[in-house]
Amino acid sequence: MDRDTARAIEWDCAQVVQKFYHCLDHKKYDEMVDLFAEDGAWVRLGKPLKGRETIRKAMAERDSWLTAHLVSNLHVSVIDADHAETMQYITLYRHEGVDSGGAVAAQPVVLPLAVLRHRDKLVREGGAWKIQNKSSQQIMMRKH
Repeated sequence: MDRDTARAIEWDCAQVVQKFYHCLDHKKYDEMVDLFAEDGAWVRLGKPLKGRETIRKAMAERDSWLTAHLVSNLHVSVIDADHAETMQYITLYRHEGVDSGGAVAAQPVVLPLAVLRHRDKLVREGGAWKIQNKSSQQIMMRKH
C-alpha cells in the first residue's frame, strides 16, 4: 500500500475515534451508535455490549453524567485497505447527578476520574470506516 493511501486511512480512522468521543460527551447517542459496524461490540465498564441497539440502550445509564473524554496519543495502525486498529489514551472527567433536561450549567472542575487505554478495531463497511470492536483498560483510577 502506498503512503498516500495509508495516510488517508489513518486520517479517516482518527476522525471516527474523535467523533465517537464528541458524540459520547454531547449525548448524541444515535450518531455515536452509527459509528459502529452492524455487529460492532464495545466492552464498556467491563460489560460486553454487542450490536448497535444494545449499545444505544446502555447509554440510558449515563443520562445524568456530564463527561469530558480528553483523547491523547492517538495511534492508528493500518492493517489493510479495509481494516485498521487504533490505540488512544483517554483522560476521563465525570460529574454524576447532573440534570439532563435542558442546558447544563457549568460544573466545578474535578480531578480526572481515570486514565484509560482504549483500543479499537475498525473495518470499512459500505465505504465508511466503522468501529468493529472497542475495549478499554484502566491505567490509573482515582480512589474515592
